[in-house]
Amino acid sequence: MLITYGPGEYIEGSRRFKGRIMLSDHKLYLEGPDGDITATYIPLEKIVRVRRTMIGLAVRIRASMVKDSWALLKGPFRSLSDLTRDLVNKRNFKKRFLWPEWFDESA
Repeated sequence: MLITYGPGEYIEGSRRFKGRIMLSDHKLYLEGPDGDITATYIPLEKIVRVRRTMIGLAVRIRASMVKDSWALLKGPFRSLSDLTRDLVNKRNFKKRFLWPEWFDESA
């Protein structure tokens, strides 16, 4: 299953990429005009927290026990709302009380 959420931007540290936001069964990534942008691959099992912000969707990625980072996805509000809902459902995240944030209880 492959879902497209429209145009967006991926920001992680000083890296910025623009393309279409895509969600497959195993990863979240951007697709550019020349194909997939591999630097934006986020395996779904590595996502431990999702937070809606005023400017986009912040995703916390735990690459290993000692390294984690945040990536920001910008795009149309409706598309990011749909992406948030799908990520929460796929990963079975729990909602933080009174905050637009969802997290993995086991992480």
